[in-house]
Amino acid sequence: MSMSDSHESPNLEDLTPEEANRIIHSHRKVRYGTACWPCRQRKVKCDNKSPCENCVKREHPQLCSYKPNKSASGKPSSVSTDLSHSKKRPHSPDAQEGRSLSHEARESIRTYEPEAVEITRYVGQNSIPALLREQTAADEPQDVNFIRQDMRSLLGLDNSAPFPLMSSRHLDRLTSDISSELPSDREVMKLFRTYKEIPQPFWGFVIDIDDLESRLMIYLEDRAKNARAATKTTKPVSASWLAILFAVLAVGSQYHETPYHIRTRDAQKYIQISFHFLRLGNFLLRPNLDSIQAMLMTSFVLLNDMKAEASWALLGLTCRLAQSLGLHRPQVFGGRQSPEIVKREMSRRRLWWTCLWHDTLTSLSFDRSPMTNIACCPIPLSPTAETDGWSYLEAMYHLCQIISQRLNPDAAASATYTQILTNCADVESIRDKLYVQLRTKDACKSAMDRLQHYAIRLHTSFIVSVCCRPALQRENNQLEKSQKKYLADKCKENLTETVRMFLAMHQLSVIPTRSWAFTYHGLSSAVLLGILGETKTDPEVRQLQGDLISALSATAAKEQTSPHPHIPRSDHDIELSGPLSRALTALKNIYDHGSVVGPAGIKREASISGPASGLRTPLQISQLAGLPPNGYPLYGLGQEHQGRGAGAGVGAGMQQQLGATGPLDPHQSAALAMAEMQQQNGGQSQMGAGAEYQGGVPYNMPPLQQPGVAAGTGPGPGGGVMPQDMSQFDPATYMSPMDLYDSIFWG
Repeated sequence: MSMSDSHESPNLEDLTPEEANRIIHSHRKVRYGTACWPCRQRKVKCDNKSPCENCVKREHPQLCSYKPNKSASGKPSSVSTDLSHSKKRPHSPDAQEGRSLSHEARESIRTYEPEAVEITRYVGQNSIPALLREQTAADEPQDVNFIRQDMRSLLGLDNSAPFPLMSSRHLDRLTSDISSELPSDREVMKLFRTYKEIPQPFWGFVIDIDDLESRLMIYLEDRAKNARAATKTTKPVSASWLAILFAVLAVGSQYHETPYHIRTRDAQKYIQISFHFLRLGNFLLRPNLDSIQAMLMTSFVLLNDMKAEASWALLGLTCRLAQSLGLHRPQVFGGRQSPEIVKREMSRRRLWWTCLWHDTLTSLSFDRSPMTNIACCPIPLSPTAETDGWSYLEAMYHLCQIISQRLNPDAAASATYTQILTNCADVESIRDKLYVQLRTKDACKSAMDRLQHYAIRLHTSFIVSVCCRPALQRENNQLEKSQKKYLADKCKENLTETVRMFLAMHQLSVIPTRSWAFTYHGLSSAVLLGILGETKTDPEVRQLQGDLISALSATAAKEQTSPHPHIPRSDHDIELSGPLSRALTALKNIYDHGSVVGPAGIKREASISGPASGLRTPLQISQLAGLPPNGYPLYGLGQEHQGRGAGAGVGAGMQQQLGATGPLDPHQSAALAMAEMQQQNGGQSQMGAGAEYQGGVPYNMPPLQQPGVAAGTGPGPGGGVMPQDMSQFDPATYMSPMDLYDSIFWG
């Protein structure tokens, strides 16, 4: 094709489909000759290698470029021009990181994408592409099929464009930088073994771990062989496969026995390299099974690095790309069920259910609807599952199916008492369908069996407690008092079991403390038990909470400078942040002082109300029944409002007036403390008659009025005067357990 042809402007009325297709392709990318650029300049024959023999002999392999790519001949083509024109760096098992960039180093990560393999994209049966596909008969001429194939850009299915969010020059520059960061063979194998032995059995991100290990051995052997050979014959690998490899190294780094700051540094480095290879493979426009697995591990690394929101967002994108490949739809074999086809179909299903698993559990933590709550393929089960029982991964698939279908926010909000009991029973029945060696602790045959036994009991106990949470919510009027009492007791029982299983796992492995999901389940359960008052009433709960605090509390950071400013150097195994850090602080306050507000609040109460006991017990379940429907206690302050409130007035001798109608309940005590605090800050205060809680006030406390200030005219919300430090009061005395729980975790 000549350059003049590419600039032709034919009459649109005379334009044929073939001519339109030629023009579209000619404008989309420029076609170059098959020879590399130096050989074309010297007008010599090129052997089309990367680098070619002529460029190697003349000692300028870095100039050997087929820019932008070879002609579409079915041969592997280089994704990065900088990757394809360099030698492989000398490599030894003890090679040091950070050596200067060389052309040999670039060759060690030479990649390609198989252009000849066309990945089928899934579209619904009512979509225009599906209708066009059905109308195309097998006996129609080839040009008809070709025309409809060329309509992809109009239908939004064109995936031939380069990665849209970064220039190719920037990608090449990043690849050159990455080439100097490659780990040694020993480092690769060390982290791969860690991943295979610890995270893989519990999450199963890599669909075929044995195949990955086999290909890894070939890759490392080839890399070592070329480091010693004079002639480099490195076989390129796909960018998506390298994305999986470095994602495995990142996850392995998080679970390896190294100090916290080293693990975090390595995990962040390797996951950034993995994501770079995802971009090289153009994962947005050309996703495949490898890129989906790498993205799942990327979100997992972010989650364990306490970046739960980023992980949840990336999981949504991952599930969308998995849907675009049709992983959620069962394949129709049409009678051709060879072992290879069945194996491939089971791999696709396992990958989809792994996406559903992590999307569901992470969404449950935020009480958000999972995007995978759609009709999908059946759960992949082994041929012996019905007779021998479920494996740990198969049990988690079934548990997440229940969560997705019955515990999403819409379904949970309308659940009846009978439905709640059914959900609890179905979750608990999963334990009886496991492998025999996983059903009870005594039946476990290995340390892995025992860890998985503890893990499945932890997850199922936590989900049962979630099923019972409507009994702890103030706005739930569908349950009778006796039903709330039963569900609340069942909730506390399963919360205790969750913490117990977390600590049992912690005694055997680092898995629970280094995994966000396990840490969240254990810590949130302990906090909710404290809110429910179990810290004082149940000695076992108090012991479990103390052990959990010891397992999660970080020690003082060392004074030495960390390798990276944003990664603290710490003696401790983990560092919590965000919601988990706030939850741990609340748990410590509950454990030490009986209140989520900590010792400052206790000290303040002593100064305004006389000697304090040092402990304050959060509101009990029985006391929650006295809350009005909206959950806010209403106080009528003043003689004329005794019929609307619990007290008589605030001023001199207020406690006697409030106590005239009977003993003070926790709500009256909180009102008394607030009024007394304002008296110390500027004279007697009086609360607005029958004032309800106003929006925007911390912990939903009612605003106060100063003497002589008319209702609605003060500077505070609703015309009231705000106390100076509302956080000094125990919020458990005026908030329902679930409201207080949400305020701790999500602000």
